[in-house]
Amino acid sequence: MRPCETREELAVCVDLQRRIWGYADSEVYPLRLFINLTKTGGHVLGAFTPQGQQVGFVASMPAWHGRRRYYHSLSLGVAPEHENRGLGRALKFAQRDEAIRRGLACIEWTFDPLRAKNAFFNIERLGAIARRYLPDHYGPVESRLQQGLPSDRLVAEWWLLSPRVLRALLGEPPRPDGKKAAAQVSWTSDIGQLAETKPERARAVQLAVRERLQEYLGASLAITGFVRAERENRYLLDLETEADLPEVSQSELR
Repeated sequence: MRPCETREELAVCVDLQRRIWGYADSEVYPLRLFINLTKTGGHVLGAFTPQGQQVGFVASMPAWHGRRRYYHSLSLGVAPEHENRGLGRALKFAQRDEAIRRGLACIEWTFDPLRAKNAFFNIERLGAIARRYLPDHYGPVESRLQQGLPSDRLVAEWWLLSPRVLRALLGEPPRPDGKKAAAQVSWTSDIGQLAETKPERARAVQLAVRERLQEYLGASLAITGFVRAERENRYLLDLETEADLPEVSQSELR
C-alpha cells in the first residue's frame, strides 16, 4: 500500500472503475480529478503486487462540516481477480493512517444500503456507523450494480479513534456481542437477482427499507451493526448516545 505517484498509476484508477463497477464513461472519475486530489490536500493510495502491478486504489478529498475537517472517500476498488484477499480493508486502514497523520478524526463515504457485502464491510469490518439516508442521491446511475434502481445511499461515518474502530482494527466485533438493538431493519438477501427478474418488486423492497431507516435515523438512532444471512440481511440500530460516537450533533453533519 502506497501513494500513487505517477500519471500512469493514477490512470490505472480510471480503468479500474470500469472493470469493477461497469460504469459508463460519463460516470467514471476522470484522470484530472485524481491528479488534482494529490495536489490539493487529498490523496490516492494504491495496492500493488510484489511485481509492481496495481490492483486496487482508494481516493479521498478534503471536506468540511462547518469548521471541522474530514476526508470524503470518493472511491475504493479492488480488481475482481484480487477480491476477498483483505486488500480493501488494508487500503482503508492505510487511508486511516494518512488521515490521522494529517490531524483528521473522521472519514465519510456513501454506500448503497441494499448491497450486503458493502454494508457488512463498512459496518462490521471497519467499524463505521451510519446516521444519514440520502434517497436517490446521485439520480440515475449507469452501472451494472445499480440495476436501474434509484441511487439511494447511506453515509458511512468512520470515527478513526473511536472504540468501535479500534476494536475493528484488532479484528474484534465493533458492536458488543449479545447487545440488544433498539431497532432492526431487514430485507431479502437476493436483491440483485430480484432487481434483474422482478424490478418492480425490487423497487418496493428498496422503498420499504428507505422508509424504515429514515424513520429510525430521524429518531436519533444510528446503524451500528449488520447481520448477513443466506435469506435475510439486517441492520442493527442503537441510540446515538450508545454508538461509541464523539460529541457531534446531527446539525453539524448537514
